[in-house]
Amino acid sequence: MDLADVFADLDRVAWAEVEHAYGPADDVPGLLRVLTGDDEGSAAEAEQELWSGIVHQGSVYEATVVAVPFMARLAAAGVRRTGLLGLLGAVAESTDERGPVRPGAASAAVVAQVPLIVPLLSDDDPEVRQWAAWVVGQCGPAAAPDASAALRRRWETETDPVVRADVVSASVRVDRAWAERLYAAALDASEPSPVRVAGLLAAVDTGRPWDGELAAAVAALAPLKRHTADSLWERAPLRALAAGLYERGSIDAAIEVVVAALERAARAARVEADPRPAVTEATWAAESLALCSRNAPARLLPAMLPLLDSEATAGDVLEAVCQWGEPAPQAVPALLVLADGTSDMADCALAALVSLGAPEASDLLARHLEQRPLALEAAWARATTRRPPAPLPCTAALLDSVRARLAAVTADGAKGRKRGSLFEGGLVAVNEPVYLTGLLTGWGHSARAALPELLDVLPQRPAVAGRALAAVADAERDSHVIAALRSAAGTGPRADRLGAATALHALTGDTGALFAVLGPALGEQSEPRDQWVRAASSLGEQARPLLSQLSAMAAEPAETRTSGPAFQAALAAAGIVWELTGDQEIVLPVILEGLAQAGRPWGHRAANSAAELATRLGPRATPAVPHLLAMLDRPDTAVAAGRALVAVHPGTDRPAGVALTDLVDRVLPAVRPGAHLPSALAALDALAAIGPAALTPAQLDRVRALADGDRRVVGSGSHTEIIHDDIEFRARAMSLSRPDEHSRGRFGMMPG
Repeated sequence: MDLADVFADLDRVAWAEVEHAYGPADDVPGLLRVLTGDDEGSAAEAEQELWSGIVHQGSVYEATVVAVPFMARLAAAGVRRTGLLGLLGAVAESTDERGPVRPGAASAAVVAQVPLIVPLLSDDDPEVRQWAAWVVGQCGPAAAPDASAALRRRWETETDPVVRADVVSASVRVDRAWAERLYAAALDASEPSPVRVAGLLAAVDTGRPWDGELAAAVAALAPLKRHTADSLWERAPLRALAAGLYERGSIDAAIEVVVAALERAARAARVEADPRPAVTEATWAAESLALCSRNAPARLLPAMLPLLDSEATAGDVLEAVCQWGEPAPQAVPALLVLADGTSDMADCALAALVSLGAPEASDLLARHLEQRPLALEAAWARATTRRPPAPLPCTAALLDSVRARLAAVTADGAKGRKRGSLFEGGLVAVNEPVYLTGLLTGWGHSARAALPELLDVLPQRPAVAGRALAAVADAERDSHVIAALRSAAGTGPRADRLGAATALHALTGDTGALFAVLGPALGEQSEPRDQWVRAASSLGEQARPLLSQLSAMAAEPAETRTSGPAFQAALAAAGIVWELTGDQEIVLPVILEGLAQAGRPWGHRAANSAAELATRLGPRATPAVPHLLAMLDRPDTAVAAGRALVAVHPGTDRPAGVALTDLVDRVLPAVRPGAHLPSALAALDALAAIGPAALTPAQLDRVRALADGDRRVVGSGSHTEIIHDDIEFRARAMSLSRPDEHSRGRFGMMPG
């Protein structure tokens, strides 16, 4: 294709009127033209800027749709083919559409260019053929029949093993019927290993029953990853294999595949010079499966425990031991051996013991506190969470070690010494004072001997030291602590004064220092004010002297709130005003302002917060009903809207004309696998407010399945938290799913 044809209508596009990640896309024509230049550095930079602008972190925009035809033409003309094919494939697979993009418009734009991409499947360069297969695969069935026919021709002639394997993977996406026949050929012993691995994955994806033949193929090829290093499709094939089996409902087969891999890894650790590839692949697949399956950890852990017997392989197991909870105490004996040393592995093992609540962990941590940053972090996490196991006990040896370490850290801080950074020691080094004071806070009065060290650190860390002092000190006996907090609350930056004043209030009930900080802060329009409002909200009825400032904040014109935190501060202020006065004349306008943001980008957060406050108003939030009804049609706001409607219209089977069973149907989709814990719990709260008696048998069965099924519901967040979050969700869901075992009052309507 001639470049004149490529750019024939480039300047006819109103680029300034369409947007990418950084605003108007008027830079795109220039970037596309730079790609064709002779300066490799400039062309590479332009390509990177296109990635950043039109496929920003996987998101696509209106400008993306417009740019796709030009990128496809450039690739067809021989310009930066692999880079542009990569861009096109990323656009085709994206589901994160931003701005006024029609649903599926970006992917459809790539599909429309398949006639230009298909010829590249026959290019002389195997890398170009590979990228072309990847792009048409990302287009899915919409790319057929042209792409399907081309992939079949490519399979018949392709000799490069990696490209041949990627043709199999692409065929699964584009033409499932053909792929069901293709995987058998791909699994033939005469095929190269990358093709056979692709055939295994294709067999699972197309639904072939798992059997001994496939299990034997996995064993013969293991570890699988070594055969897919250059593939564009799957960099963790064993994990994908187990996930594919699990997703199609073959739960036992998925677990058995990973157990077999762990057993092979344990054998490799005993006899092979370098067992790490097998161990890493197996443990990664095990951890991933445990994040999906509630029953997997108990079945996988016995096969993982032998890997704890050697420092060379134990590191791959320790994180799973910390995460998996209930069955993990079986690992304690091996962990005790690993933890009694001086290496980084000993620190990891001790962190695991702390996470499991092993009683031996206290003395081990006391003995080597300075060399155990990960274990200290784990101890702090145990002290600051309400989840089992219980925090480490305050033994005399551990308390002495914490006091000595806190004194050393404080002395270094007073001398201006830098104890660590994100690049030297990581977050643990930066947060060491937080972890130490957090342990003392969790121990409460048992740690009273540490008051001198806490008073010394108070000037450097008023918030965390103040919190610890409030927990550890005795108001009747420790007047010197009260004096120190009062002094700290009167000097220094406002945020530091707030920390000390909050601690003083917690210890003595004295609000004077808090009012001295909060009064002026609430009266200013500088951001952020949300921290001041949060502090005021914790006072309850005692916040009444701040009422004038809070009312003024809530009544400020909406146009003065230019950020999400500013609105949240105003909404929180309105909530306090409501609790203190019951005056909806001040509160309702802020609620309506938030609800009106539901349809804006990221506006669901403000809308949901506003709906929560409307719930507290009950029937007096009736003017909000039209907004709430509109929010029911949005998946990201339906839960909060449904709960608010029940509160605004208590005691009726049709709040605002919507049947309770219809509200349940709007709420239930929020509790689905992959949910974030706060969202899932909010949905359960909404169902509880509606009342289990309103659920149809089918709806109740759905809730029971969420509570009792093997699949975890919580799937968002850090790996460390997902399993524990899902345990919390499951307990709540079990109570809700059994209304016959609980009174209706327990799940009654929200009060008006």
